[in-house]
Amino acid sequence: MEITVEHGETLTISLAGQLDTLTSAGFEKEIRAILKSESPAVVLNGRMLTYISSAGLRLLLTLQKGMKAKGGTLRLTNIRPEIMEIFNITGFSSILTVE
Repeated sequence: MEITVEHGETLTISLAGQLDTLTSAGFEKEIRAILKSESPAVVLNGRMLTYISSAGLRLLLTLQKGMKAKGGTLRLTNIRPEIMEIFNITGFSSILTVE
């Protein structure tokens, strides 16, 4: 999986490939850094994300809760239909802000 982070007024994370048990460590490291930063808003671009496992869902929930705890926001954009289906089945579509 490839992770690209663009810093600015809104921090943008782009994920490409599969977010699963094998690749989640790199994303978890990025999440820790983001939650320590002063960034009030995070946008996760899922255009190139092709798969997400329960490990990936756990990390999205961690990021969501962490941003909310520090008064920030998390938005997901460009989510592929197959990933959106997983969000719908698991109930994450009602937890996360998906645009």
